[in-house]
Amino acid sequence: MRQTQKKKIFAAFIILIFIAASLPLIHNTLMHGAEKSENNVQLYIGKTKVTKKTYLIEVGTSKKLRVKSSSNLGSVQYRSSDKKIVTVNKTGTIRAKSAGTAKIAVTVNTDLGSKTIWTKIKVTPKKSAVSTITPTPTFLPTPVPSEMPNPSDKNKENILIVYFSRTGNTEFIADEIARQTGGTKILLETSEPYPENYSEILEIASQEKQQNARPKLKTVIEHMEAYDIVFIGYPIWHGDTPMAIQTFLESYNFAGKKIIPFCTSGSSSPQASFTRIKETASSAEVLNGFWVRGANANNAADDITKWLDELNLSDQKQNNPTILPEPSKEESELMKNKNKLKITVGSTSFTATLEENSSAEALKELLADKPLTLSMSDYASMEKVGELGTTLPRNDERITTKPGDLILYLGNSFVIYYDTNTWNFTRLGKIDDITKAQLLDVLGDGDVTVTLSLED
Repeated sequence: MRQTQKKKIFAAFIILIFIAASLPLIHNTLMHGAEKSENNVQLYIGKTKVTKKTYLIEVGTSKKLRVKSSSNLGSVQYRSSDKKIVTVNKTGTIRAKSAGTAKIAVTVNTDLGSKTIWTKIKVTPKKSAVSTITPTPTFLPTPVPSEMPNPSDKNKENILIVYFSRTGNTEFIADEIARQTGGTKILLETSEPYPENYSEILEIASQEKQQNARPKLKTVIEHMEAYDIVFIGYPIWHGDTPMAIQTFLESYNFAGKKIIPFCTSGSSSPQASFTRIKETASSAEVLNGFWVRGANANNAADDITKWLDELNLSDQKQNNPTILPEPSKEESELMKNKNKLKITVGSTSFTATLEENSSAEALKELLADKPLTLSMSDYASMEKVGELGTTLPRNDERITTKPGDLILYLGNSFVIYYDTNTWNFTRLGKIDDITKAQLLDVLGDGDVTVTLSLED
């Protein structure tokens, strides 16, 4: 009996020791299972963990959303409750479009299932936001030129040279015109100065064009009635006149006057801008315009002389028919190749033909100063996508893609398709004579570095 009781006590003691030793293991297992069952997912904006329900961001800026999970992370989908306020693309980049508040929902698929988290994005106005169209532009006083023309002097034609310039290229042309004609030169300035950064200028110019904006002008022209001939100079933005030029043209009566446009650009043809000026200033006589590449402006004096001689301003009669500009030899060559894009991956280069729309024109303006290098990633086994770092105007339409199609997604992502997909996109162009197999052979799997440049 005693022996049996001793065995029972010993057995109970062993069991207690086993249970005590197992407690940490049981605790860790239960806690680990609880953590996994919670499917813990955390949202980051840039490197900052999102701890608040509302995140502030200024109009025109962008931020990158990232997701971290305690379990194996699968696909991630992003959605915006109001795309007019803030957009989010498939790689998680949010873009502030207009003031207001929108919710960004993020659906995360892991090995434990699907979970949706969200944050509110409050978009605040930007101090440099573009002005929307105004029926009557507001002017601030600009110093009057020291030598004003005499309106009573009818024995000579009085010449005004108004120019809008960012880098000084257009100003050089204005200086040369003034030197050769003796005209009065005035810089056209907006009330809200444009930023120095070229990409930021392109973005604001894109917004102005999409909104058909009329930026308010700081410059006011005294005694416009005194001038018979008005030269108007500008850089070409997104294939057209800057919207400040439209403000200027709509602010004065040009009936009976001669208007002569001159412009510079990195790659765009001037024809669309010349046509725009003719349409806006329909009461004026629009004469043959002048165009030169911005990089060649400082060496254009002889070409300007030839152009002015051909205008023969002293013999121009007010009832002459409008003379539309004939393309120069340089411009004809430019127009021949203006819609060609070079795409370089490693040591391989493709040539693409661009669309004739404002989106492609904006891309060319973006590439005018220098090539653009993108880091592109696969998405859904049908495309490579990369951030442009700026927003281009959109011309969305229902498209079924084919291998080689170049697409603008949400205005700020450049996409090369190597398979088919149907959605509302902006078509930028198409790689010439390419197959899916050839594309995949060069683009490969995973991330790839792609350089975009204009054809020489």
